[in-house]
Amino acid sequence: MPEQTEVTEYRPVCEYRPVRIAMSYVMDAANVPVSYSDELHGLAAHTGRSLIEVGGHVQPWFVDALKPGRSASEVVAGAEAVIILGGADVHPGFYGLERERWPEVDLAGVSASADAFEIELVHETLAANKPLLGICRGLQIINVALGGTLIPEIGNPTIHKSPPDGDGWADHSVSLTAGSTLERIYGSAEITVRSAHHQAVDALAADLVPVATAPDGLVEAVEHRQHSRMLAVQWHPEDLNGDKTHLDELMTWLLRRIH
Repeated sequence: MPEQTEVTEYRPVCEYRPVRIAMSYVMDAANVPVSYSDELHGLAAHTGRSLIEVGGHVQPWFVDALKPGRSASEVVAGAEAVIILGGADVHPGFYGLERERWPEVDLAGVSASADAFEIELVHETLAANKPLLGICRGLQIINVALGGTLIPEIGNPTIHKSPPDGDGWADHSVSLTAGSTLERIYGSAEITVRSAHHQAVDALAADLVPVATAPDGLVEAVEHRQHSRMLAVQWHPEDLNGDKTHLDELMTWLLRRIH
């Protein structure tokens, strides 16, 4: 008869841990109003809640692009997927805008160090073949990271934001490309989106494909030619006054790309 031993502690073979989603944006920058930072916090929190609601055991990991505390490669290594959220303008030096046109950019809110971190985050996420989602500025960062350029100021009047005396937000339609990931996500060729931006894609990076356009022809969403787990939208599905199903369906798509 084999000798019996006392079991003092149960140790599972593997511990179940939540799915960690890195969410990058600039937090509480000194060069923007507190109200603007508060709005970014609210949008990020709403995105995190959606992830938890649709995914269950999910841990949103909010990363301050201005003070990340670790390298982009370390962030990617510690997450199952990455979301680059909205925020201030991208520094024009990153996409080669002529210096005489820099006044067209809202330089008051620009952070070159945050831009550099998120650009590296794009490269590291794609290199690791992990899911990557960009929202508003996130789309612009992805395009710039891959060699594209931006329109520094789309001007007024525009369908993409409210008039100067408004709250900044506008609603407009977006046409989705047949057979695209977004058309499959939403099951429709056209949706109405919440928008608040004054910059947009100009020259699209060679590795990106436009999969949604606004009535004025501006690019509203892109996919990657080789990386099927990359998607970016110019609008704000995470705005609290928008259609929350649009946000939930995007978060569901992202979580289903993890393996």
